[in-house]
Amino acid sequence: MLIWKGRWLKKPEVTLSIDEPGVLYGGIPYETMRTYQKKLFAGKFHYDRLSVSASYLGMNIPMNYEDFRETILQGVGNFDDDVSIRILLLPRGEISAFKYQLHTSELVIYMDHLKISQIEGKVKVKLSNVRKIDTYATPADLKVVGRTDILLAKSKKGNAYDVLMLGSRGQLCEGTFTNVFLVKDNRVITPDLDSGILPGITRKNVISLCKSLGIVVEERWVEPSELYGADEIFLTHTSRGIVPVDELDGWREYSKSLGSFLSERFEDYIKSVEENWI
Repeated sequence: MLIWKGRWLKKPEVTLSIDEPGVLYGGIPYETMRTYQKKLFAGKFHYDRLSVSASYLGMNIPMNYEDFRETILQGVGNFDDDVSIRILLLPRGEISAFKYQLHTSELVIYMDHLKISQIEGKVKVKLSNVRKIDTYATPADLKVVGRTDILLAKSKKGNAYDVLMLGSRGQLCEGTFTNVFLVKDNRVITPDLDSGILPGITRKNVISLCKSLGIVVEERWVEPSELYGADEIFLTHTSRGIVPVDELDGWREYSKSLGSFLSERFEDYIKSVEENWI
Protein backbone atom coordinates (compact mmCIF):
# COMPACT_ATOMS: atom_id res chain seq x y z
CA MET A 1 0.00 0.00 0.00
CA LEU A 2 1.07 3.58 -0.39
CA ILE A 3 0.08 7.11 0.38
CA TRP A 4 -0.63 8.94 -2.86
CA LYS A 5 -2.09 12.42 -3.13
CA GLY A 6 -2.78 12.43 0.59
CA ARG A 7 -4.65 9.10 0.79
CA TRP A 8 -3.65 5.55 1.69
CA LEU A 9 -4.31 3.35 -1.36
CA LYS A 10 -3.63 -0.15 -2.58
CA LYS A 11 -1.19 -0.47 -5.46
CA PRO A 12 -3.86 -1.23 -8.12
CA GLU A 13 -5.66 1.99 -7.16
CA VAL A 14 -2.74 4.21 -8.13
CA THR A 15 -2.15 5.58 -11.61
CA LEU A 16 0.88 7.60 -12.62
CA SER A 17 0.48 10.24 -15.30
CA ILE A 18 2.82 10.14 -18.28
CA ASP A 19 3.37 13.84 -17.55
CA GLU A 20 4.85 13.11 -14.13
CA PRO A 21 7.90 15.46 -14.03
CA GLY A 22 10.02 13.05 -12.03
CA VAL A 23 9.54 10.39 -14.70
CA LEU A 24 10.23 12.73 -17.60
CA TYR A 25 13.11 14.70 -16.10
CA GLY A 26 14.28 12.91 -12.96
CA GLY A 27 15.15 14.55 -9.67
CA ILE A 28 13.36 12.27 -7.20
CA PRO A 29 15.06 12.05 -3.78
CA TYR A 30 14.32 8.83 -1.91
CA GLU A 31 15.01 6.82 1.22
CA THR A 32 14.59 3.14 2.05
CA MET A 33 13.46 2.31 5.57
CA ARG A 34 12.24 -0.67 7.57
CA THR A 35 10.70 -1.68 10.87
CA TYR A 36 11.91 -4.05 13.58
CA GLN A 37 9.02 -5.68 15.41
CA LYS A 38 6.83 -3.00 13.81
CA LYS A 39 8.92 -0.19 15.32
CA LEU A 40 10.31 2.33 12.83
CA PHE A 41 14.10 2.10 12.66
CA ALA A 42 16.13 5.32 12.51
CA GLY A 43 13.24 7.42 11.27
CA LYS A 44 14.82 10.76 12.21
CA PHE A 45 18.12 9.86 10.55
CA HIS A 46 16.32 8.96 7.32
CA TYR A 47 14.18 12.10 7.45
CA ASP A 48 17.24 14.29 7.91
CA ARG A 49 19.12 12.55 5.09
CA LEU A 50 16.10 12.97 2.79
CA SER A 51 16.08 16.67 3.71
CA VAL A 52 19.71 16.98 2.61
CA SER A 53 18.98 15.33 -0.76
CA ALA A 54 15.93 17.54 -1.21
CA SER A 55 17.85 20.71 -0.41
CA TYR A 56 20.32 20.12 -3.25
CA LEU A 57 17.38 20.27 -5.67
CA GLY A 58 15.63 23.21 -4.04
CA MET A 59 12.96 20.98 -2.51
CA ASN A 60 11.46 20.66 0.95
CA ILE A 61 9.73 17.76 2.67
CA PRO A 62 6.09 18.92 2.91
CA MET A 63 5.67 17.88 6.56
CA ASN A 64 7.70 18.07 9.74
CA TYR A 65 9.30 14.99 11.24
CA GLU A 66 6.58 14.38 13.83
CA ASP A 67 3.88 14.25 11.11
CA PHE A 68 6.15 12.20 8.85
CA ARG A 69 6.69 9.61 11.56
CA GLU A 70 3.02 9.52 12.56
CA THR A 71 1.96 9.02 8.92
CA ILE A 72 4.36 6.11 8.48
CA LEU A 73 3.23 4.46 11.71
CA GLN A 74 -0.39 4.69 10.55
CA GLY A 75 0.57 2.68 7.49
CA VAL A 76 2.63 0.19 9.51
CA GLY A 77 -0.49 -0.46 11.59
CA ASN A 78 -2.13 -2.06 8.55
CA PHE A 79 0.44 -4.88 8.48
CA ASP A 80 0.75 -7.93 10.69
CA ASP A 81 4.54 -8.15 10.41
CA ASP A 82 7.57 -6.03 9.61
CA VAL A 83 7.47 -3.59 6.74
CA SER A 84 9.79 -2.33 4.01
CA ILE A 85 9.24 1.37 3.34
CA ARG A 86 10.23 3.44 0.30
CA ILE A 87 9.98 7.22 0.54
CA LEU A 88 9.87 9.31 -2.65
CA LEU A 89 9.78 13.08 -2.93
CA LEU A 90 8.20 14.13 -6.23
CA PRO A 91 8.98 17.57 -7.68
CA ARG A 92 6.09 19.90 -8.48
CA GLY A 93 6.42 23.08 -10.53
CA GLU A 94 7.50 24.27 -13.96
CA ILE A 95 9.83 21.49 -15.06
CA SER A 96 10.86 20.90 -18.66
CA ALA A 97 13.94 20.61 -20.83
CA PHE A 98 14.18 24.41 -20.64
CA LYS A 99 13.13 25.20 -17.09
CA TYR A 100 13.43 23.88 -13.55
CA GLN A 101 11.40 26.01 -11.17
CA LEU A 102 9.86 24.17 -8.24
CA HIS A 103 6.73 25.28 -6.44
CA THR A 104 6.16 22.37 -4.06
CA SER A 105 6.98 18.71 -3.65
CA GLU A 106 4.78 15.68 -2.99
CA LEU A 107 5.64 12.92 -0.56
CA VAL A 108 4.95 9.32 -1.57
CA ILE A 109 5.26 6.59 1.06
CA TYR A 110 5.24 3.05 -0.32
CA MET A 111 5.02 0.05 2.01
CA ASP A 112 5.13 -3.68 1.57
CA HIS A 113 5.85 -6.75 3.67
CA LEU A 114 9.54 -6.95 4.52
CA LYS A 115 10.86 -9.86 2.48
CA ILE A 116 14.30 -11.04 3.54
CA SER A 117 15.03 -14.43 2.07
CA GLN A 118 17.89 -16.52 3.36
CA ILE A 119 21.10 -16.06 1.42
CA GLU A 120 21.91 -19.33 -0.32
CA GLY A 121 25.49 -20.20 -1.11
CA LYS A 122 28.42 -17.82 -0.90
CA VAL A 123 28.14 -14.06 -0.60
CA LYS A 124 30.16 -12.87 -3.58
CA VAL A 125 31.18 -9.32 -4.41
CA LYS A 126 33.05 -7.83 -7.34
CA LEU A 127 35.14 -4.73 -7.82
CA SER A 128 33.33 -2.60 -10.40
CA ASN A 129 35.07 -0.90 -13.32
CA VAL A 130 32.44 1.87 -13.11
CA ARG A 131 33.71 4.81 -11.07
CA LYS A 132 31.52 6.83 -8.74
CA ILE A 133 30.68 10.28 -10.03
CA ASP A 134 33.08 12.81 -8.53
CA THR A 135 31.59 14.69 -5.59
CA TYR A 136 32.29 18.00 -7.34
CA ALA A 137 29.82 16.90 -10.02
CA THR A 138 27.23 15.10 -7.87
CA PRO A 139 27.40 15.18 -4.06
CA ALA A 140 27.81 11.72 -2.55
CA ASP A 141 24.95 12.39 -0.12
CA LEU A 142 22.49 13.29 -2.88
CA LYS A 143 20.36 10.16 -2.88
CA VAL A 144 18.11 10.25 -5.94
CA VAL A 145 16.37 7.66 -8.09
CA GLY A 146 18.32 6.72 -11.20
CA ARG A 147 21.90 7.80 -10.42
CA THR A 148 23.75 6.76 -13.56
CA ASP A 149 26.93 5.58 -11.81
CA ILE A 150 24.93 3.28 -9.54
CA LEU A 151 22.79 1.93 -12.37
CA LEU A 152 25.77 1.25 -14.65
CA ALA A 153 27.64 -0.57 -11.89
CA LYS A 154 24.55 -2.56 -10.88
CA SER A 155 23.96 -3.65 -14.50
CA LYS A 156 27.28 -5.55 -14.39
CA LYS A 157 26.56 -7.22 -11.06
CA GLY A 158 25.63 -10.66 -12.41
CA ASN A 159 25.28 -13.17 -9.57
CA ALA A 160 27.28 -11.07 -7.10
CA TYR A 161 25.54 -9.77 -3.98
CA ASP A 162 26.86 -6.31 -4.79
CA VAL A 163 29.68 -4.59 -6.65
CA LEU A 164 32.16 -2.27 -4.94
CA MET A 165 32.86 1.08 -6.57
CA LEU A 166 35.97 3.23 -6.60
CA GLY A 167 36.04 7.00 -6.63
CA SER A 168 37.51 9.31 -9.26
CA ARG A 169 40.94 9.17 -7.58
CA GLY A 170 40.96 5.40 -7.26
CA GLN A 171 39.85 5.23 -3.62
CA LEU A 172 37.49 2.55 -2.33
CA CYS A 173 34.02 4.02 -1.79
CA GLU A 174 31.01 1.71 -1.36
CA GLY A 175 28.67 -0.73 -3.08
CA THR A 176 25.65 0.18 -5.17
CA PHE A 177 23.40 -0.17 -2.09
CA THR A 178 25.84 -1.05 0.68
CA ASN A 179 28.66 0.39 2.75
CA VAL A 180 31.81 -1.70 2.97
CA PHE A 181 34.01 -2.65 5.93
CA LEU A 182 37.35 -4.46 5.99
CA VAL A 183 38.85 -6.40 8.90
CA LYS A 184 42.64 -6.54 9.23
CA ASP A 185 44.52 -7.67 12.33
CA ASN A 186 41.35 -7.31 14.46
CA ARG A 187 40.87 -3.70 13.31
CA VAL A 188 37.76 -2.64 11.42
CA ILE A 189 38.42 -0.28 8.50
CA THR A 190 35.86 1.61 6.43
CA PRO A 191 36.04 4.47 3.91
CA ASP A 192 35.46 7.83 5.56
CA LEU A 193 32.86 10.34 4.40
CA ASP A 194 35.56 12.37 2.62
CA SER A 195 36.08 9.38 0.33
CA GLY A 196 32.79 10.24 -1.36
CA ILE A 197 30.29 7.87 0.20
CA LEU A 198 26.70 8.07 1.34
CA PRO A 199 26.56 8.42 5.15
CA GLY A 200 24.90 5.07 5.77
CA ILE A 201 22.65 4.80 8.80
CA THR A 202 23.42 1.13 9.37
CA ARG A 203 27.11 2.01 8.84
CA LYS A 204 26.87 4.58 11.64
CA ASN A 205 25.33 2.01 13.99
CA VAL A 206 27.92 -0.64 13.15
CA ILE A 207 30.77 1.77 13.91
CA SER A 208 29.17 2.52 17.28
CA LEU A 209 28.63 -1.20 17.94
CA CYS A 210 32.29 -1.95 17.26
CA LYS A 211 33.45 0.84 19.55
CA SER A 212 31.12 -0.39 22.31
CA LEU A 213 32.85 -3.77 22.09
CA GLY A 214 36.34 -2.25 22.27
CA ILE A 215 37.09 -2.95 18.60
CA VAL A 216 39.36 -0.38 16.94
CA VAL A 217 37.62 1.35 14.01
CA GLU A 218 39.50 3.30 11.35
CA GLU A 219 37.46 5.64 9.15
CA ARG A 220 39.88 6.72 6.45
CA TRP A 221 40.92 6.71 2.81
CA VAL A 222 41.12 3.06 1.69
CA GLU A 223 43.13 1.84 -1.29
CA PRO A 224 41.46 -0.95 -3.34
CA SER A 225 44.54 -3.15 -2.86
CA GLU A 226 43.63 -3.36 0.83
CA LEU A 227 40.59 -5.43 -0.10
CA TYR A 228 42.81 -8.29 -1.23
CA GLY A 229 44.98 -8.16 1.89
CA ALA A 230 42.06 -8.01 4.31
CA ASP A 231 41.21 -10.88 6.65
CA GLU A 232 37.48 -10.22 6.22
CA ILE A 233 35.03 -8.01 4.37
CA PHE A 234 31.46 -7.30 5.36
CA LEU A 235 28.74 -5.09 3.93
CA THR A 236 26.03 -3.10 5.67
CA HIS A 237 22.63 -1.90 4.49
CA THR A 238 19.18 -1.18 5.89
CA SER A 239 17.35 -4.40 5.01
CA ARG A 240 19.80 -6.99 6.34
CA GLY A 241 22.07 -5.08 8.69
CA ILE A 242 25.49 -6.78 8.41
CA VAL A 243 26.35 -9.19 5.59
CA PRO A 244 29.72 -11.02 5.87
CA VAL A 245 31.39 -11.60 2.49
CA ASP A 246 32.79 -14.96 1.37
CA GLU A 247 34.51 -14.07 -1.88
CA LEU A 248 35.82 -11.13 -3.94
CA ASP A 249 36.26 -11.22 -7.72
CA GLY A 250 35.81 -14.97 -7.94
CA TRP A 251 39.04 -15.97 -6.22
CA ARG A 252 39.88 -14.11 -3.00
CA GLU A 253 38.15 -15.87 -0.08
CA TYR A 254 37.69 -14.55 3.44
CA SER A 255 37.07 -15.57 7.00
CA LYS A 256 33.71 -14.40 8.36
CA SER A 257 34.29 -14.72 12.10
CA LEU A 258 34.16 -11.07 13.20
CA GLY A 259 31.50 -10.15 10.62
CA SER A 260 29.28 -13.00 11.82
CA PHE A 261 29.93 -12.08 15.46
CA LEU A 262 28.84 -8.47 14.81
CA SER A 263 25.86 -9.58 12.73
CA GLU A 264 24.55 -11.70 15.61
CA ARG A 265 24.73 -8.73 17.96
CA PHE A 266 23.54 -6.00 15.62
CA GLU A 267 19.80 -6.16 16.24
CA ASP A 268 20.13 -6.25 20.02
CA TYR A 269 22.53 -3.32 19.84
CA ILE A 270 20.36 -1.05 17.71
CA LYS A 271 17.40 -1.74 19.98
CA SER A 272 19.45 -0.43 22.90
CA VAL A 273 20.24 2.90 21.20
CA GLU A 274 17.43 5.32 22.01
CA GLU A 275 18.05 7.71 19.12
CA ASN A 276 17.28 4.92 16.63
CA TRP A 277 13.64 4.89 17.74
CA ILE A 278 12.67 8.54 18.05
